[in-house]
Amino acid sequence: MRITNNTLTGNYLRNLNRNLKQMQKYQNQLSTGKEISKPSDNPMLVSRVMGLDSNIRMNEQYSKNIDDSLGWTDTADGALSVVSGTLLRARDLLVYGANGTLSDTDRHALRDEAQMLKEQLVQVLNTNYDGRFIFGGQNTTTPPFSTTDGEVMSYKGSEGNMKREIAQGVTVDIPTNGNQIVTASTIYGSNKELSVLLDNIIIALDEGDTPSLSGELLADMDVHVDNVIRFRSKMGAIYNRLEAASERNTSQNLSMSELLSKSEDIDLAEKMMEFSMMSTVYQASLSTGAKILQPSLLDYIR
Repeated sequence: MRITNNTLTGNYLRNLNRNLKQMQKYQNQLSTGKEISKPSDNPMLVSRVMGLDSNIRMNEQYSKNIDDSLGWTDTADGALSVVSGTLLRARDLLVYGANGTLSDTDRHALRDEAQMLKEQLVQVLNTNYDGRFIFGGQNTTTPPFSTTDGEVMSYKGSEGNMKREIAQGVTVDIPTNGNQIVTASTIYGSNKELSVLLDNIIIALDEGDTPSLSGELLADMDVHVDNVIRFRSKMGAIYNRLEAASERNTSQNLSMSELLSKSEDIDLAEKMMEFSMMSTVYQASLSTGAKILQPSLLDYIR
C-alpha cells in the first residue's frame, strides 16, 4: 500500500481532532462537576440519573405534604385539648348546679358561664391552620360552625376527611369532620348533639332542674367528653404515623441523593489527572504534526 503525504496528513488531523474532543470532554466535566452533559455521553447512565432525580423531586413533594399534615394535626390537637377542657368545665357546672341549696343568683351565674362556654366552643371549633379551617371536613374555606341568633350551634362543613399522599401509593386520612366531635352516636335522643345538650343544660340551670342536671344531662356530658377524647386519640395516632413517615422520607432522600451524587458527580482528582494526561498527549500530537505536515512553498523560499 502506497503511503502518501496526504494520507499522513489526513490521519494526523483525525487523531488530533479526536484528542481535542477528548480534552473538551474533560474540560466540560471539570467545569460542570458532572460526569455527563448530554444523553449521548452515556445513555444508560443518563436514564439512571433522570430516574433518581425524578424520585428525589417526588420525595421532596411528599416531605412538604407530611410537614403540612404535621402542622395541621398539631394545631387540631391543641384545639381539641381546649374543647376537652371546655366540656370538663361544663361538667363541673353541671355537678355544682345540681346542688339544691344554690340560690337563684348562683344558678343564673352558672347559666351565664355555660352560655359563654358554648360560644367559646364555636370559636375553638372554627380554628384554622394557614388560613384553612381544620374541622370543616373537606370544606376548608369557610367556618364550619356557626350560631343562629347566638343560640343554636350548627355544623356547615362536609362529612368527609382530608386525604394526604405521604408516599408513593400511600395516603393517610386526617380526621377533619367536625360533626364527629359534636355528635355522640351512642346517645339516643336529642342530647347526642352537643349543641342541644348545652342548650338543655342552660335551661336546666335557669329553671333549677336539679334531677336533670345530676341525672341524664350529667351522664350525656360524660359520653360527649369521652367522644372528644377518642377523636383526639385518633389525631394523636395520625400525628405519630406522620412523624414516622417523615423520618423514612428523610432517610430515603438521603440515600437517593448519595446514589445520585455517585452516579453523576465526577472524582475531581481523577479527572484532573486524566485532563493533564490528555493535555500532554495533545501537545505531543501538535509537536508530531509539525514534522508530518507537508512543507509549503514558503519553507523552500526560506
